[in-house]
Amino acid sequence: MARVLIIDDDVSLRQTLAKYLERAGHDVRQAGEGDAGIRAHQQRAADVVIVDIFMPGQGGLQTIDQLRRQSPAVKIVAMSGAPSTASLDVAGHAVALGADRFLAKPFEADTLVALVATLVGEKKGQ
Repeated sequence: MARVLIIDDDVSLRQTLAKYLERAGHDVRQAGEGDAGIRAHQQRAADVVIVDIFMPGQGGLQTIDQLRRQSPAVKIVAMSGAPSTASLDVAGHAVALGADRFLAKPFEADTLVALVATLVGEKKGQ
């Protein structure tokens, strides 16, 4: 299927999402923060990268921007438990920086699996 990279500081969530995506046949790698995710993607490019917005160190918005500049064809899913705050439209910023989709936490794992399948189909159609 697809090579998927999950970048999130929440170990439990990363492992749960990876389990569901692996069951769907995807090759999944994980990183706990933005810099590590960028390095993992540079070592072996993913087809789809799933990025949490709020992480220690390099945050998700900066990570999305960097991924998009380095790999214009990669599909990026931004996710956050706070789609907007009083001072920041998180979803809007993520999409403006290059995220293809935004998922608000919590979401069903099946929703993510279906979204990855859709994005892989879009990537093949490019």
